[in-house]
Amino acid sequence: MGFTAMKSMKLVMVGGAVAATALLSACSGNNVDGNGSAAKSVSDAAAVKQNPQGGSAGAAGTTATSNGDVNCSKHGGQVGPAGGKQMDLIAVQSANGTIPGCTEAFNVMTKYYELAPSQGEGPGHRVLGIEGHWDCALGAEEEFAQGVVNCGKDGGTEFMIKTAPTGGTGGQQPAAPMRRFPNTTQTVQFAGFDRSVNMAQFQLVTWKKGGPDNGQFVPADAKTYRLPVSKTAQVFGAAELCPGGEVALDPQGRGTNPCTEQALMDALTSAKPLYAEIHVDKNDTIDVVKELYRP
Repeated sequence: MGFTAMKSMKLVMVGGAVAATALLSACSGNNVDGNGSAAKSVSDAAAVKQNPQGGSAGAAGTTATSNGDVNCSKHGGQVGPAGGKQMDLIAVQSANGTIPGCTEAFNVMTKYYELAPSQGEGPGHRVLGIEGHWDCALGAEEEFAQGVVNCGKDGGTEFMIKTAPTGGTGGQQPAAPMRRFPNTTQTVQFAGFDRSVNMAQFQLVTWKKGGPDNGQFVPADAKTYRLPVSKTAQVFGAAELCPGGEVALDPQGRGTNPCTEQALMDALTSAKPLYAEIHVDKNDTIDVVKELYRP
């Protein structure tokens, strides 16, 4: 699923003049500044062919990763705060195959690093409305420690970009991420969707018998957790999750009516609580959501 305009602005990169020359040569005439060059208009940094509308048609196959995302830094250089850690810039492929254009990605991420020190909100340095459409912030937990930034466009999950540490290029490898609920099934009450890091928020709950309704869900602990939702997550409604759908349950009261990704997003961002059973895959990503029926 799971949770992001183009103007000229300056892109801070690292390295030396030799790297700059190599990049210019490798890009066959694309006007891209190298790692150690003076800041240059990002609109000139389109080493990857771009779709003017920001779709996937512009993604060059040579920069695509195994999961369909595009590493814009393969030709455009790394990004990061001035004088700080530089990282790869990734254009994330959505569930329907769309990918943000790399030029727009560079513009948005550069603007984030410009605004975060002065306008960033909270510990994640959240910046809203970049270029009028994008929300960006540092990720949670291990991503926070690594300095990973996540961005989403127009409050949805169709266009997303993020930064990522470069692995295998010398030095110490990034620490293995801490997993909270890998390969488990959990009963939860969703508490919203944090668009800045594209993660669903939830509390663990358990069923307590008794009372006027012969039982109710109660918190299992006082914590609020956050996990990403898979691009290919399966969503099943019981009574309210799927708009216009009829009550459809299995014997355990779990929804069986297939719902759209948008229906889940609407539920996560509404004020009405959604109780569900979720499955978390080995990567600590929610890949199945089943609404729990409450008569």
